[in-house]
Amino acid sequence: MKEKIKKILKNENFKCITLLIIIALIMCIPMLKNNLSVYADDGIQHISRAFGTFEALKDGIFFGNIIPNFSNGFGYSWNLFYGSFTTIGIIIFKVISGSYIIGYKLFAFLCMLLSGIFMYKLVTDIADNKNVGVLAGSLYMMAPYHLTDLYVRNAIAEFASFMFIPLVFLGLYNIIKKEGKTWYLSIGAIGLVFTHNIATLYTAIFAILYVLINIKFLKDKEIWKYLAINALFIVMITSCFTIPMLEAKFTTNYRVYEADAMATEESIVNEQLPIRRIFVTAEGDGGFVFELGPYIIIMLAFSYMTVRIMKPEFRKDYLFFLIAGFIALLMATKLFPWKLMPKFLYIIQFPWRCMEYASFFLSIVCAINMGAVIKNYKFKDALIIVVIATVYVMALHGFVKYEEEILQIEDCALGQVSGMQNECIAGMGKAEYLPEKAYENRFYIATRENKIYVLKGKAVIENENKEGLNMTARIKTFDEETEIELPYIYYPGYAVKADGISIKIFETENGFVGCKIPSEEKVTLEVNYIGTNNMKISALISCLGILLLVIYIWKMEREK
Repeated sequence: MKEKIKKILKNENFKCITLLIIIALIMCIPMLKNNLSVYADDGIQHISRAFGTFEALKDGIFFGNIIPNFSNGFGYSWNLFYGSFTTIGIIIFKVISGSYIIGYKLFAFLCMLLSGIFMYKLVTDIADNKNVGVLAGSLYMMAPYHLTDLYVRNAIAEFASFMFIPLVFLGLYNIIKKEGKTWYLSIGAIGLVFTHNIATLYTAIFAILYVLINIKFLKDKEIWKYLAINALFIVMITSCFTIPMLEAKFTTNYRVYEADAMATEESIVNEQLPIRRIFVTAEGDGGFVFELGPYIIIMLAFSYMTVRIMKPEFRKDYLFFLIAGFIALLMATKLFPWKLMPKFLYIIQFPWRCMEYASFFLSIVCAINMGAVIKNYKFKDALIIVVIATVYVMALHGFVKYEEEILQIEDCALGQVSGMQNECIAGMGKAEYLPEKAYENRFYIATRENKIYVLKGKAVIENENKEGLNMTARIKTFDEETEIELPYIYYPGYAVKADGISIKIFETENGFVGCKIPSEEKVTLEVNYIGTNNMKISALISCLGILLLVIYIWKMEREK
């Protein structure tokens, strides 16, 4: 038994994974405090979304697309426009722990740990050295912007995206270098799509650049085959999100897609960082920590020496990571010419988000540098550097936010629209996922009664019974054609029937669900949210894609 334990303790993988777990635990120490400000900035939105989605799922609402109690009881959708991976993650841990806040914290810890492990795997394969890999994984977890996402911004979706970026590049590396396990690309890309739209776009851009610098390998038909197979899996499995999102986008105008809603030149220019912010954090910086840290800067200083001594076959990849890291760093600052960039890149909203990619690429570079310049580089060398970095990062603890008391999400007032201009609504963000007409009529939402309105013609409405996204009523009309407005914000997927016959719905001028009742008689109206045919078909495509991916992985591993 003692010999087995000694063998385990000497195992390099065991030592490295253990260190990564310890670092993840240290980075998550503030999570142990009950008064950690988990609702600050984006936190309230993510936890509210998990709460609302879970309540919708318990009521049998199709995929939890619409949260019925938000928007003053008229319904609000995050899940048609924003990937639901983080929401599902928080819900799973809520079920286990019994609390949304604890579920949020447990999910955050898992994301922290997996980001380090996946980075460890990527750099270990690239450098063929586990000790270099464990340093990269540790630096990645400790990146100040990574921790800012968790403790200052509470941007759990962007925080979670950190763990999928290494998988995307590991998959590409394996495809180009023919190292096996090409399906990492599918797992990483699918995870990003379901997690964070902006991170998906920018990761795709850097991934395309990585493929282009290895363009000579693209002459190999086998590489194209694996790229095509992974692309097929990505498209199929994510279709249950992308197809309903596109359907919603083309069904009507939603606020999130308007030019002045999120991606504006003004927000881009105003949020570029002064150069000093990447070197030092000051008290007046609002708690945001964008600095690289002196230990990173010192390790980057060895880049020139590393390029000179490394083997030529590794140089191209290394230089890509180095240059990409500095480009991402530059993109975060006032030195980058954002005004000259294509408008679609403005979706990033805040240039300092590029620090995510600077953290990713430069963590790789720094770890490789240490492996190259330290003679006979071993685990203890990585451990010393990690300890120094940990001490420095822990000194930033003062930027973590705490409150006197943290309410459970069930006790918070959520989804209440007041009609004020530019209001931030708990559970709804800035109401950016409302139809544009509803967004412009927020005062109407705030003052509207939760019942059917007659817009055109005359009608008597009796026995109204609304339960979530299901509603029944008896309507007596007195005109050939009567238009009514239902007490639901307009999203695709509602089904309306009069005496069992389907009626076509439309968006009213107020951004609500409307329909026409043609008969001059008394009818029974039934309203349900059942999802569209496209939603159902895309769900089947995703299920088929998952099955095919599992079979593909099983087959590849069996052949190996």
